[in-house]
Amino acid sequence: MPLLFVGPLLLIFLVFYLWPAVQTVLGSFFRWGLLNPWKPFDPGRWRFVGLDNYVTVLSSGDFWNAAVNTFIWLVMLPLLVGVVALALAIMLWFIGRGSSVFRSIFVLPLTMSLAAIGVIWTFVYNPDPGVGVLNAALQPIGLNDASLDLGWLKVNLGQWLANLGSLQLGPVEIKLTNFALVIPAFWAFTGFGVITFTAGLTSLSDDLLEAAKMDGAGPLQTVRHVIIPSLRGPMIVVLVQMVIFALRTFDIVYVMTGGGPGDDTMVLALLLWLMAFTYLDTPQAGQAAAIAVLLSGALVVMAYPYLRRLTREG
Repeated sequence: MPLLFVGPLLLIFLVFYLWPAVQTVLGSFFRWGLLNPWKPFDPGRWRFVGLDNYVTVLSSGDFWNAAVNTFIWLVMLPLLVGVVALALAIMLWFIGRGSSVFRSIFVLPLTMSLAAIGVIWTFVYNPDPGVGVLNAALQPIGLNDASLDLGWLKVNLGQWLANLGSLQLGPVEIKLTNFALVIPAFWAFTGFGVITFTAGLTSLSDDLLEAAKMDGAGPLQTVRHVIIPSLRGPMIVVLVQMVIFALRTFDIVYVMTGGGPGDDTMVLALLLWLMAFTYLDTPQAGQAAAIAVLLSGALVVMAYPYLRRLTREG
C-alpha cells in the first residue's frame, strides 16, 4: 500500500528528474550538438571523448571569466539579501502595527518574472536622463556622468550597463557592470528574505524576550544577543536559496546585457546556454553538459548545510 501511494510521485521523479540528470552526466563524456544530439540508445552515433570536455572547459578563458562573474553574484546577492532583509524584518517586527502592509509591498516583486524585472531595470539604467530613472535622479547633482580613476578602481557613473568601470584585484579584473545586474535580483528577492525572517520572528519565545528586558537589555542588545541567534535557521534558508539562484542566474543577465558588453557580464548559466543552443557549427553541447555537471556539483556542496538541516528535521 505505501508503494501504491508513493509510486506515481516516484515515477515522475525518475522520468523528469533522475533520468535527465543521468543523461546530462553521460552526455558530458561525448561530443555532440543540437543538430546531432547524443542519444543513449544509439551507440552507432556516439563520439566518446572521455574527460576532454571537462579539460577543455576548465582550460578555457571564457569559462573562468564566467566563473569570476558568477562568483560576484555568489558573494553579493546572498550578502545583500541576507543583511537588508534581516534588518527590514526586525524593523517591521518592532513596528508591529501596520507592518503587514509593508511586508506586502516588499513581496510584490516576487510576483513578477525575472525577465520582466530585467526589462524594467533596463529602463531604470537607460543612459538617457529623459528615459533612465537613475540618471534623471543623478543629473541635478551632476553625478550622471561623473567618473573616478584610482588606477586599481575605475568608475564611470551613468554607463550602468555599458562601461560602469572595473576593479583590479591582482591578476583579476572585475567588471562593475556585474554589480549593476545584481541590484535588480536583490530588489526582486528581498521580499523572500523578509517573509522568511518574519516567520522566524513569530516563533520567538515571549519568555526569552521578557527575560532579556528584565535583565536591562536595550533594543540593540536584544537584537544582537537574542533575536539574531534565534534566526540561524531562517538565515540558512535565505542564504542557501540565494546561493542557488546566484549560481544558476540566467534570466536577468540574458535580458539586460546578453552577457555583454563583450563578455563582461557573462555567467556560467548563460555560457552553458550559448554552448548548447548557439554554437551549431562547432558542436559544444557536450561541453555545456560538462558545465552543467560542474554547476550541479557546486550547488550540492553549497546547499549541503540546508539539506543537512532538512534531513535532521525530517
